[in-house]
Amino acid sequence: MLLSLLTLLQTAGTNVDPAAAAQQQQQAAKVAEEGIPMLSIMIKGGFVMGLLAVCLLLTIYFIIERFIYINQRSKIDFTMVNVIKDNLKENRFDSAYQLCARTNTAQAQMMATGLNLLGANLREIESAMETRANIELSAMEGNLSYLSLIARIAPMLGFVGTIWGVINIFYTVAQVGGLEIGAIADGLYIKLVTSFAGLLVGIISFFGYQLFMRKIDKFAERLQEQSLQLMELLTKSNH
Repeated sequence: MLLSLLTLLQTAGTNVDPAAAAQQQQQAAKVAEEGIPMLSIMIKGGFVMGLLAVCLLLTIYFIIERFIYINQRSKIDFTMVNVIKDNLKENRFDSAYQLCARTNTAQAQMMATGLNLLGANLREIESAMETRANIELSAMEGNLSYLSLIARIAPMLGFVGTIWGVINIFYTVAQVGGLEIGAIADGLYIKLVTSFAGLLVGIISFFGYQLFMRKIDKFAERLQEQSLQLMELLTKSNH
């Protein structure tokens, strides 16, 4: 469809008057110097640009929200196991538990779960800690599915806007019965900007999604290391 339109434009452009062509070249040079008014073009993009603007705002919101939450919950205190060990040596079980319970991190909450079951079977403690760790990781992944969804939908919305614009251009040509290069080019570049905007929003969403998932995967490895250290400590304390 776009190839046919470009062919029509090329055919129509072969009959341009030399004086008019020179004037067009001057105007093109002037536009190149001034730059492309992207904001005004995007505003002309129609209802699809409105949907893409909503997608962009949601993307920014979820990226900021997840950044704050994940950074807060994924902090690792490498001295916590040693502090717990010192408290257990002095039989201060409540102090060890309260230390973890009042710390608002995934690591501390996982360890608090294990200490709360102190005295139970070690397999039960390990299972409970693993369950708590999975809950914390699932909470970190919350809302990331929306970023993945936007990354898939935004480019398709952009393409829909472009195709709809091309349909309107061909419909206008059919109704008028002539080829107005200015009108067609004006409509075409305005509609192509929806594809650009859709891809841009999709890239931002996809980048945010992948960045956070990678961060969560790395944290899961460190969280498992901390869990193993605590289990080793509890195993030695039972002997």
